[in-house]
Amino acid sequence: MMILRLSTFLAILIVLLPSDLAGQAGTSRSPETVAQYPSTTAMELNTASLMQEFDRAIFVLKQGLGKNWETRDQYLNGFENTPSVDSTGRPVRNAKEYVECAMEAGLRRHQIWDEGPPIEVEVHRTIIDFTRQRSEAQQAANSERQTAKFQRPSCQVYSPKTVAISAAVAASLLEKKIDPIYPARATENHVSGTVVLRATISAEGRVEELGVVSGPTLLQQAAVHAVRQWTYRPYLLDERPVRLETTIKVVFAPHPQQKF
Repeated sequence: MMILRLSTFLAILIVLLPSDLAGQAGTSRSPETVAQYPSTTAMELNTASLMQEFDRAIFVLKQGLGKNWETRDQYLNGFENTPSVDSTGRPVRNAKEYVECAMEAGLRRHQIWDEGPPIEVEVHRTIIDFTRQRSEAQQAANSERQTAKFQRPSCQVYSPKTVAISAAVAASLLEKKIDPIYPARATENHVSGTVVLRATISAEGRVEELGVVSGPTLLQQAAVHAVRQWTYRPYLLDERPVRLETTIKVVFAPHPQQKF
């Protein structure tokens, strides 16, 4: 009898082990993907669980606003710390992961310098979006045609590659250029020259990060302020827009009327 039970246990273990390993392998994320739950084209979500997770997310977002959270990660970590089961003890993994991914997509990652809206604006927008989606799920649940499960597309956030390009190539992509204002102190002190900036340009063509490489100190802030407003045409790689790293030269030449 002992031998029979042992052989039965080993048989069950052999059957379960591959599926367990497959489940672990499925949790890895592509370096170009911030989040993807799951890898299929659609995910099956229990409607009640989905509405509950939207409620939790809205609560966390409003809580963060009340506590003046300043970073995206504070909001994401706040939602990750919510329970993974409902009031009856039923797992809500798919719904929780979907809402977590949707929140991650709604709260854009801010860079060292970012001309986008402040985090509070993005949080308010996400609350409005989640409230709308919860309402849609509620309407679906109340519909006579609603089945036991609610189908929603998988959440996938694409994180574009970063490609280094030359200053000449970047200049050819320039779509909107704002000329710098010559600082009064630089004029008074007869300062001219070229400011070289290191820049990161988003996949949409916005200047995300700027750092000064070289140039006269009195001209650096004016150069940064001007370049922050520049926009570029998207640079495509394999038919997908990518982030760019490049250098930008801003030339400050004396006005013809000025005699240096």
